[in-house]
Amino acid sequence: MTDLRTQLQSTLGDGYTLAQELGGGGMSRVFVAHDNTLGRDVVVKVIAPELAEGVSADRFSREVKLAARLQQANIVPVLTSGSSGSLPYYTMPFVTGESLRARLAGGTRLTVPQAVSILRDVARALAYAHAEAVVHRDIKPENILLSGGTAVVTDFGIAKALSASRTRDGEALATTHSSLTQAGGSIGTPAYMAPEQAVGAEVDHRADIYAWGVVAYELLAGAHPFAGKANSSQMIAAHLAETPVPLTQRNADVPAALDALVQRCLAKDAAHRPASAEEVLQSLDGVTTPSGVRGAGVRRDATASNGGRRNAMLVAGGVLGVAAIIAVAVKRGSIGSMSSPPASTAPVSRSVAVENRSIAVLPLANLSGDKADDYFGIGLAEEMTRALTQSGVRVIGRTSAAALLARGMDERAIARELGVATLLAGSVQRAAGQIRINVSLVSASDGAVRWTERYDRPIANVFAVQDEIARAVATQLNGAGAPPAASAAARTATTDPETYALYLQGLVLFNRRSAVSLAQGIAVLEAAVARDPEFARARAVLAMTYAVSSNYIFDGPDARQTQAIRAAQRALASDSVSAEAYAALGWVSATQGRMAQADSQLTRAIALDPTLATALGWHGLHLAWRRNFGEAHRFIARGRVAEPASLIMRIFDAQVYTYERNYAAADSVANAVLLLDSTFLLARSVRGEALLRLGRVPEAIRTMEQLVNAIPAVPATEYHAILAYLYACAGDSTRARAMLDQIRTSSGGKLPSIGVLAATLERLGQMDEALALLVRARDAHDPWLPGYIASERYDRLRKHPRGAAIVESVLNR
Repeated sequence: MTDLRTQLQSTLGDGYTLAQELGGGGMSRVFVAHDNTLGRDVVVKVIAPELAEGVSADRFSREVKLAARLQQANIVPVLTSGSSGSLPYYTMPFVTGESLRARLAGGTRLTVPQAVSILRDVARALAYAHAEAVVHRDIKPENILLSGGTAVVTDFGIAKALSASRTRDGEALATTHSSLTQAGGSIGTPAYMAPEQAVGAEVDHRADIYAWGVVAYELLAGAHPFAGKANSSQMIAAHLAETPVPLTQRNADVPAALDALVQRCLAKDAAHRPASAEEVLQSLDGVTTPSGVRGAGVRRDATASNGGRRNAMLVAGGVLGVAAIIAVAVKRGSIGSMSSPPASTAPVSRSVAVENRSIAVLPLANLSGDKADDYFGIGLAEEMTRALTQSGVRVIGRTSAAALLARGMDERAIARELGVATLLAGSVQRAAGQIRINVSLVSASDGAVRWTERYDRPIANVFAVQDEIARAVATQLNGAGAPPAASAAARTATTDPETYALYLQGLVLFNRRSAVSLAQGIAVLEAAVARDPEFARARAVLAMTYAVSSNYIFDGPDARQTQAIRAAQRALASDSVSAEAYAALGWVSATQGRMAQADSQLTRAIALDPTLATALGWHGLHLAWRRNFGEAHRFIARGRVAEPASLIMRIFDAQVYTYERNYAAADSVANAVLLLDSTFLLARSVRGEALLRLGRVPEAIRTMEQLVNAIPAVPATEYHAILAYLYACAGDSTRARAMLDQIRTSSGGKLPSIGVLAATLERLGQMDEALALLVRARDAHDPWLPGYIASERYDRLRKHPRGAAIVESVLNR
């Protein structure tokens, strides 16, 4: 078998003479070659064979041409590209010098001025490339070369070219490598990946700014911000959920302004990073280093460390789109210094009893100056809601109030939408180990503030202050005889504010209910229980997140369902009345076909917390699968009362309509949800089914094609399988079989255990194959299968003698 060196020399011909092979990177093997025509040395980089599989050499070459137009002093240009056999390659000038990685490996820490000089050169390269609409996607010390006192960046556009060329009909194929990760079409090195890149979300130039921040931290601190992670998964989890120690604590020579700039670049939410590399450059020009050189001055941004500590807050920029939480409830001026003595907690105005005791709790506006604390305000509102429900107060919408606030609605409009008489609104500010919470009761009828109070406490007392506020609010609404709110000891099992902050993040991410947010929520909640293994509520919400993630993350449901069961059981061992833990167990039981057990567990969850909308919705779906449609709608209606603005509760209703063959109603509900949020994938899926049954087949196909085009093709998802089914129902066997081939290829040569594929095969006349796949889907616990069993898709399989027995066994285990 011809070795790569011989093959490459044959490809290059007499124009080049290969010399030594250099150490390769994650993406390529690297050779030095002499250009015999021009008498110069060049570097030839050949895409590593394990990454080249499935790559279109022509498309790779086209993509590389976009990067080849970059001509700037800090960018190593691409000279040529081609393919050697099946392996794409490209050439670049040979740069005399060493890589930044080699320099760091030498063991001598760079001085701050040296580091800033290198970082400025890299920022110049990024600014130029971004202006040309080229994003690097793999900024790291290995791709930064030091030559003649200048830093130059190599491999611009190669990660994008490799990702784009590994596509089929515009849908990215996934690949893995020990030092390289591709998720949803985003290739990069885990140690330098932005959070949104790590979870496969759409990335832009701000991913490069994040990677620049990681490199900057490494140069200035002498170590990676998340050093010590054992593997890529741990590294990615750290990018998602951990906050680096401030640089000023790692290196006393680092100016506070430079620390602030790096921390901004490392913001979890892309929207909170510098808007451009040009802005980074301008900020660097203002940095004062120990050499005394000073520019215009870098402002200490709100995202810098405040009081020496920040909470790790997880946001995937562009995909999650964390809503800006504005201080709509606090129209009374800014809060003063947190170092001032605690203010009296005497109410500003007298207690005013409210006749209608219904209330909604708005997210507490974040006045800390650190956007990461938005999560803290959302989560505190959730926890105060929980406490108020124990006090005889009718609380509406744990997450609905936040959703409506994010749409830009004012207080009175939110109150009207939720049907409440009163809003609890306020703000939270954290700094230097202290927390300040301002809360007000606002009348929905006239917007008047009926009561307001301020609480200044040590951050360690955050649990107690939640209960204190809940008791005070209950007294305002119910009078002095109101039942007491649940105590902090009964409701929480952690005394660590950082663990609690992680829990609050995970709670918010679970409620966003997407593949990206659920993956992030798992990472954050796992971090919380790692810090405090006895924190029962964090484990319970982790169990719910695991349980539902198998419906959205298509990498094999069994493992996730097993993790959900274990987490729920651990939670119940610490807190035997955890509604969330019982809900998680109930959903796993339902999706695995253990219907009697699911009924018992979900009923128990609802009895423990009648306002837990997720449990109500899950129980409704579980009842619909057993064709108890009336009760299903009633439970979902209760969930919608608890969460009036919840889109997922509306989609639960639409799903039940499809099961009972009321397709006009299903289409109406799903379409209404899409008008509110066009990115809601499950709504598109439900609508596609409804349109098919209404005879609007071309429209159904377009709806599902739009959905499939919006998500990665690997691993194959339920949505790809549904599109194949729609093609088959439309009589387009050619496209149906092509989609099946695509799914088969993306799954290692075998159709995955996705139940809807059985209906597709049956439609194509392959009954034996359909029945065999249906058995596989049942045994693999496809979480969607029990619902689909109740749908029209399986009517033909249900009439087959063997099929009827299989279908029956899905719901009766």
